[in-house]
Amino acid sequence: MDNLNGSLKAEPVRLALIYTYPKMAETFSALAKQENLKPYVAFAALDEAAAIAKEIEPNIDAILSRGGTAEYIKQAVSVPVISIPITPFDAVKSINSIKDIGKKIALFNYGSNMYGIRDIENMFNATIREYTFFNEQEIEAGIINAKSHGIEIVIGGIITINLAEQHGLKGVLIESGEEAVYRSMIEAIHIVEASRMERRKAVRFKAVLDSIAEGIIFTDDQNRVIVYNPAAERIFRLPERAVVGSFVQETIPNTRMHTVFETGKSELGELQEIHGGIIATSRSPIFLDGKPIGVVSVFEDITKIQQLEQQIRKQIHAKGFVAKHRFQDILTVNPQVSEVKELAALYATTDSSVLIEGESGTGKELFAQSIHNASKRAGRPFVAVNCAAIPEYLLESELFGYESGAFTGAKKGGKQGLFELAHNGTIFLDEIGEIPKALQARLLRVLQEKEIMRVGGDKLIPVDIRIISATNKNLESKIEQGEFRDDLYYRLNVFSLKLLPLRERKEDIPLLASSFLQQLNAHADYELLEKELAPALKAYNWPGNIRELRNICERLALLLERPEQKLTSTELFKKVMNVFPVDDGDSLTVRIELEGNLKQVIDSVEKKILDYMLEKYGRDQDAVAKRLGIGRTTLWRKINT
Repeated sequence: MDNLNGSLKAEPVRLALIYTYPKMAETFSALAKQENLKPYVAFAALDEAAAIAKEIEPNIDAILSRGGTAEYIKQAVSVPVISIPITPFDAVKSINSIKDIGKKIALFNYGSNMYGIRDIENMFNATIREYTFFNEQEIEAGIINAKSHGIEIVIGGIITINLAEQHGLKGVLIESGEEAVYRSMIEAIHIVEASRMERRKAVRFKAVLDSIAEGIIFTDDQNRVIVYNPAAERIFRLPERAVVGSFVQETIPNTRMHTVFETGKSELGELQEIHGGIIATSRSPIFLDGKPIGVVSVFEDITKIQQLEQQIRKQIHAKGFVAKHRFQDILTVNPQVSEVKELAALYATTDSSVLIEGESGTGKELFAQSIHNASKRAGRPFVAVNCAAIPEYLLESELFGYESGAFTGAKKGGKQGLFELAHNGTIFLDEIGEIPKALQARLLRVLQEKEIMRVGGDKLIPVDIRIISATNKNLESKIEQGEFRDDLYYRLNVFSLKLLPLRERKEDIPLLASSFLQQLNAHADYELLEKELAPALKAYNWPGNIRELRNICERLALLLERPEQKLTSTELFKKVMNVFPVDDGDSLTVRIELEGNLKQVIDSVEKKILDYMLEKYGRDQDAVAKRLGIGRTTLWRKINT
């Protein structure tokens, strides 16, 4: 036989057998051993069996028994009880075991007659009188009746044959075959497995309902509440125990769930007054095979939504509308970065759109503020907004503003959008690639017509703004994928700036680090730090770019303020950056970029090693060549190729 419990190895099924005759236990135990089960086995019948079942219930997943005993157990426990059937074949085996079959036989079966008994009569040329029972008293009454009809042989369970013998009749035990026991064990395992799956689903479903902010109520086809989550408790100020099981129209104030059940029509986004506040309610009927079986309602606390919107707006406007940085704040000795600065200064003299491209942390907003402050709009509003930081459903109203009553929770009198607030100044749209496709058309109109329309409004408002946008994504790729409008891209990209990642301008790292430390008032010998740490700083790949460098400098400045801890530069960096490459004299950790073919990767690693060694030995090529075991000519060639 196949192993039935394979899918539940991690959580074995705990079965119990309460048997009414010894051979049943032997058969069951042998089958259970084949399936690697360790069942609980006990001998009892009827009331005694029910008492045992109740006692073992906490440690058992399912119980097997037979006939009336199984029914008694079902009344006593809540775990699944599987009744091992008594089949006509079992009856045939019992009758066949009788040596001198009389003409009349009494067959006792729990609850109902046995199918096929007339065929068995013909097979043995005997008369079989059937008796059904539900308790021990009915068994004894049946035996007395059988004896009065001249019946001498009684076939049934253990209690039946014991009572038959007490009345002077011959008792024959009817035993369940191995196949019946095996099939019952299969059924028990499958029932337990299905029950466990349902319990897991129920736990997950409850976890979802308990964690969401919206109130949820489900009703059944009698309009009784069957689901009522914690958020609904908070909204309606009614405990779950007072609501679940009640008629919804008698418990939930101002509800229309019973009406929705009757009409079969959804009611979405309706306002409902509760405890002096307003909630938005959506009610939808639930159908199964075209018939309504209940209603689900979702409730949102408008006050909470307004608080969330205010919090988001506060975060968006935390910087204010002032540009603080100028071109002199952009520190560099890198020729390419210097060229980009010059180009940006030239763009500042115009009023056209600028698109700044660069990885996260490369200083895109620093360039945007510098352009604004070098332009004729200096001193006017500089409004910066991170398009990826605002939920999509709020972005449109934040950018364009809204009129009073434009949507649920809209501020009375309406609200200016960021485009209006940037009037006569500059708006900086960071992470422009994250703007939803539906909103891109409205942004294109702003660029083309220099006018906006508030959400829920019908008037065009002229705006005099310059748009500087930035992205760390490949917008051309997004255009090819249909995620970004090409006409908007060309409007934004009148002038473009491409910022280098820090790993490609490593000569700027000591300069930037020294500047950050001075800004942080770190007490240190900057020249000594620069000399000692330059190799390690330059060897690192800086995936977070300038922002990451500043974070490291903040940690370093904190440690430098503790004079009692005199740490070497190596020890300092071990503390501030546990992944930072540290030269221990014989090893160097480098980050390998797996772009290009193998030769390009190897060349890149070799260049990093050479750069590091040159910094370490003060650009002394003879010392580096000697340390690396290569000729000076070879070193010169590798440096210059």
